[in-house]
Amino acid sequence: MVLSTLRQFLIGVLALVLVPLTGVSATAANRYRTVTDFDAGWLFNYGDASGASGASYNDSSWRKLSVPHDWSIEGKNPPSNPFSQSAPSTGRGGYLPSGIGWYRKHFSLAGVPAGRRVSLEFDGVMANASVYVNGTLIGTHPYGYTSFRYDITAAAKLGGDNVVAVKTDTTSQPASRYYTGAGIYRDVRLIATDPLHVAQWATRVTTPGNKTVHAETTVVNESGAAASVSVQGVLTDPGGATLPAVTTAAKTIAAGTSATFAYDVPVSNPKLWDLANPNLYSLATNVLVGGTVVDDDITSVGIRTLTFNAATGMSLNGKSVKFQGVALHQDLHGLGMAAPQRAVQRRLAQLKALGVNAIRTAHDPPSPAFLDLTDRMGFLVLDEFFDVWTQHKYSDVGDYATYFNRTATTPTGTPAVPGASGSVPWYQVDATSVITRDRNHPSVAMWSTGNEIRDPIATRTPLLTKMVAIAHALDGRPVTQALFRPGDSGDVTGATRTIVDVFGGNYRPDEVVQAAKASPARAGLFTEMGTDTGAWTTVRNNANITGLFVWTGAAYLGEADGLWPRAEPDFGLMDAVGTVRPIGYSWQRAWSAPTTSPPATGTTASRVLLAPDHSTVSTDTDDVSYVKATVADASGRVVTGSSAPITFTVSGPGVLVAVDSGSPVQETFRGSVRKAYQGVAYGLVRATGAGTITVTASAAGLTLGTTTLTGTTAPFVPCSGNCN
Repeated sequence: MVLSTLRQFLIGVLALVLVPLTGVSATAANRYRTVTDFDAGWLFNYGDASGASGASYNDSSWRKLSVPHDWSIEGKNPPSNPFSQSAPSTGRGGYLPSGIGWYRKHFSLAGVPAGRRVSLEFDGVMANASVYVNGTLIGTHPYGYTSFRYDITAAAKLGGDNVVAVKTDTTSQPASRYYTGAGIYRDVRLIATDPLHVAQWATRVTTPGNKTVHAETTVVNESGAAASVSVQGVLTDPGGATLPAVTTAAKTIAAGTSATFAYDVPVSNPKLWDLANPNLYSLATNVLVGGTVVDDDITSVGIRTLTFNAATGMSLNGKSVKFQGVALHQDLHGLGMAAPQRAVQRRLAQLKALGVNAIRTAHDPPSPAFLDLTDRMGFLVLDEFFDVWTQHKYSDVGDYATYFNRTATTPTGTPAVPGASGSVPWYQVDATSVITRDRNHPSVAMWSTGNEIRDPIATRTPLLTKMVAIAHALDGRPVTQALFRPGDSGDVTGATRTIVDVFGGNYRPDEVVQAAKASPARAGLFTEMGTDTGAWTTVRNNANITGLFVWTGAAYLGEADGLWPRAEPDFGLMDAVGTVRPIGYSWQRAWSAPTTSPPATGTTASRVLLAPDHSTVSTDTDDVSYVKATVADASGRVVTGSSAPITFTVSGPGVLVAVDSGSPVQETFRGSVRKAYQGVAYGLVRATGAGTITVTASAAGLTLGTTTLTGTTAPFVPCSGNCN
């Protein structure tokens, strides 16, 4: 029976009509389960649509697009300006639109063999996602920042056409203190597995002593009969060499149950993961039945030891290191929340050039794709869960406080909460989701349970205790919290200080130092600080303080109540398109990074100069080239006083994805015109095919600027280490 199933599977792989996934991870591709990129071929409707969940609904007039997609940043009628002073999102949401948006996709599973389990995995949908397959409601997921996976086997038709419909709803506003976007703004994939397979995010990898890769995983049996199962680990080093496979003893797994396996792969000469050399291995955890592989779970592995000590602070592979960190919101300005990986990579590279070695994902979980980049590029990450718990910070009726303690609906689309029986609240589901999904990333250094939580300490203490317990049950990393006025709130002398593993606090460094040194001592962290570089002296002078995170690395949309026509505040070492501000250069010096300088300035504008950040750009939606238009004088010096409207034109196999600048003032990001800000504007270009793409930029009274790009159909491949 097993051999027959395997034979059917192999035949199905050859005939599969869907395109295999090519992600940004350093891992090898799956060989036995099928993981398919599901981003292309969607249809979109702005606003509610009665009956849109149904299989036979007429969607022929809907807009064709690929996800990730953020419909809020573009508005209802692009290129019309989507900003409105009366938007329900208010200035906290960047004065951008909210409401309901629908997505539909027609697809075939003709190449998937009978007997497979088929799932859809969403890395993030903003927000309150309702997923239907062939008219059947599969599940609902409120939190826009956590991933979920739904088994659609019962609703799908393997031999015919299928339709998935996703309703997104951000109607309840204000929904946050900053811009959140809207829609299917992260990647989607379709996964087909044997009934005997590794459970969702079930593999946990550690590297004890940097000489062993230890793996634990859970195999579930969704077939109709018991099976004798073993697990095999195959580790591949950064150079592509495969180490000897390790196979566990077999276990009998009854139908409808699961079993946990553990194994160790010795590594005699490990290539360690660190900030300068982020070496990555790939681990294939194969499920064997009768000696035949029926499923494989692929995990990227960084061999490293990260420790936290009450006296000496943080060490990476035995060497003292401190967080030279910045906090980041997730929007990429004109690209919104649906930023291509090239754009995210560009921002991280710009921050690295300032001396940044750590990112705090303020104030919500990042995408898996973001962590793939931080793994590759050598950053440490403070992975944060929530901005609010049970209490709203303001009158944000649509924020996570609405769902935090609400009983989660099933299926949750996530692994079971450890130790739970019966119903559980959403915060436990989402915390479990973040930890199990992200725990194998070597870049993830710590978990943060929340930011400036305003609940009273009597409410917070049991909730914090539960979240720390979940984290400890699932992972060995320390847990902190970005505490709000810890001395005033009772955290310095109360239970919080000993519940967290590392004492973290915002803007009160003396209170963090006091709490960290109190008995029993623990390491401390300045989880959020202003831009005054004097705080770095305090970090250096206190060995047990593990570092700090500056607010913020780059400018962001939202948090702009009362600032209209501005749609953003004035924070950031860089503006939203990466122009370094004076304070950014100050931190570059404080962190002893190689110094750079702002460009030379001029006074009399005479021409527009064009320069792409990359001269080759792909048709891959993860790729984009930032073409910089500089209003310059006759010597090529930027005229920072110019706000001239720049008109971008693209000819050849390319398309203008967005126009942008560092301006904090509301202005549409779509169309072909953008006012220069401090003499600079950008046209963001993607290829539509192979060949020469010509980009021009014009402004009244100035000499035209022109440049060329080479379009390619090759997939985008993210960089490793120091990037540009």
